Amino acid sequence: MSRPARRFGASLLALLLIAAPVAARADDPKPPPPPAPGNFQKLTPEERERVHQRWQQFQKLPPQRQQEIRDRMDKLRQMPPEQRQQVRQNFQRWQQLTPDQKQQVRQKYQQFQKLPPEQRQQLRERSRVQGHPRR
Repeated sequence: MSRPARRFGASLLALLLIAAPVAARADDPKPPPPPAPGNFQKLTPEERERVHQRWQQFQKLPPQRQQEIRDRMDKLRQMPPEQRQQVRQNFQRWQQLTPDQKQQVRQKYQQFQKLPPEQRQQLRERSRVQGHPRR
């Protein structure tokens, strides 16, 4: 497995925390509230449309899914700023992968999850020694 693929595989768990159909920032306090008329008017037309779409997407989700998103965002908000930044960077890198590369990372992650805990720990330690700190 290539070095970038290893890094993506190791970071997939963090990516899964923010992988949701709503494109929200990790440090947003909550999914966007309905736009307030005064504040909404200060946004550019593109920003207004984006906020409106995000709000509509969120409202269409089942209550359980909405709560899952809130919980994930709470977990991310509790992370130190450096760690949140790393999660954002990992997510951006993930978005830039081709579908084939994403599939390879998913397969490697699934293989990793099937390993016994001791072997997973050995791989984590080996990865850290090779310059990939645990996140």
